[in-house]
Amino acid sequence: MPPVTTRASRAALATILFASLLACTHTPHRTEAEKEADQALAERIDSELQSDKLLYAKHITVKSDRGVVHLSGYVWETPDLYEAQRVAASVPGVKSVVNDLELQRNGIGNSPVSR
Repeated sequence: MPPVTTRASRAALATILFASLLACTHTPHRTEAEKEADQALAERIDSELQSDKLLYAKHITVKSDRGVVHLSGYVWETPDLYEAQRVAASVPGVKSVVNDLELQRNGIGNSPVSR
């Protein structure tokens, strides 16, 4: 087989494999009802976090995607990292919690959140 044909075949194969992989990783479109349910869940979790007497949660952001909750932002004390996750996981409808919270001591840090 000529080298040009071999390269073209490999390129076509690579394109097909990439497209197949991309199709497998694409999540289905969320309906308006799913978006509303996620928003309501995030609001319930945020309410629980804000009312928790053991936790200062003013800098925690809550997002939900089909019951998978993402916590981001920062807290001041190490126990707050675990308390926020515990509170979020205890809300009905939560399937799992992704805890991306950062620990900031005395409000000083080199993270993008504190800048």
